[in-house]
Amino acid sequence: MDEPTSSLTGNEVEQLFKIIRDLRKRGVSIIYISHKMEEILQISDDVTIMRDGKYIGTWNASELTTDLIISKMVGRDLTQRFPERSNIPGDVVLRVENLTSSNARSFKKITFDLRKGEVLGISGLVGAQRTELVEAIFGLRTIAEGKFILNGKEVKIKSPADAKKYKIALLTEERRVTGIFPVLPIVENTAIADLNGYQTSYFFLNEKKMKEDTVKSVEKLRIKTPSIKELIKNLSGGNQQKVLIGRWLLTNPDILLLDEPTRGIDVGAKFEIYTIITELAKQGKSIIMISSEMPEILGMSDRIMVMCEGRLTGILDRKNATEREIMRHATLYMT
Repeated sequence: MDEPTSSLTGNEVEQLFKIIRDLRKRGVSIIYISHKMEEILQISDDVTIMRDGKYIGTWNASELTTDLIISKMVGRDLTQRFPERSNIPGDVVLRVENLTSSNARSFKKITFDLRKGEVLGISGLVGAQRTELVEAIFGLRTIAEGKFILNGKEVKIKSPADAKKYKIALLTEERRVTGIFPVLPIVENTAIADLNGYQTSYFFLNEKKMKEDTVKSVEKLRIKTPSIKELIKNLSGGNQQKVLIGRWLLTNPDILLLDEPTRGIDVGAKFEIYTIITELAKQGKSIIMISSEMPEILGMSDRIMVMCEGRLTGILDRKNATEREIMRHATLYMT
């Protein structure tokens, strides 16, 4: 089973674990791959750890803790799971008012503010319509009503081209499906969001500039690759994700929409992406981050917006947010 719970709710995870335990009693052997430490310790008898494609060792699950697994995975002790943050949210840069999807089964009457230099987390269970909301902000989905007020002025966002014009970027949820171009090298995958910026007067692309910017992105984000000519499909999930972040940073966005930015990547790469997000917020970038991992949403967000069945059910300040309070808001509209 390879990351079987990546899109499951808590109740669905428990049901899966019951099935796994039943299979184990019947003599079925299971290899269970996951980057969620709590799951590994809960369901496993033995734990095998790999790092950079190499076998590190196998231990009885009872001998391990979350911190010990992480240290063995990254090859060093991690004193904290999330980087220290020094960003100070400022004035409102984006206000979304009464945003309602054209799809009657999707989100309805969503109103919230996003501040300069803020990480606004969005939490909720599967079906909460979080992805649909950020895709609408990026112009990928049509809306029936609602307003976008950017820096005090109402703007129309009806397409990704409009969003890019207003310096908004979207890192999609499923990088292998809607993010990477697997048969293209890193340089094309990095430059593709801003091809107009590389166009010459004769409608050719300035390949030299594309390569220079890609090299800078690889160095800045510490992307592990033998060459910028390497096909992106050959990189690890974490490095693929960093290429996509670098792609959008080249468009110089003011607002980044990050949909499950660490899904399916190891804890070492997660910390590196957390560090990138933290640094961007410190620079004054405004970030909306969707995450299904409770520790991540609590550890990275300045405020947490909770959704349930397409409705906004609460916005919690980081100081007052707890798993219990988030789950209470995430189930308010469930029947």
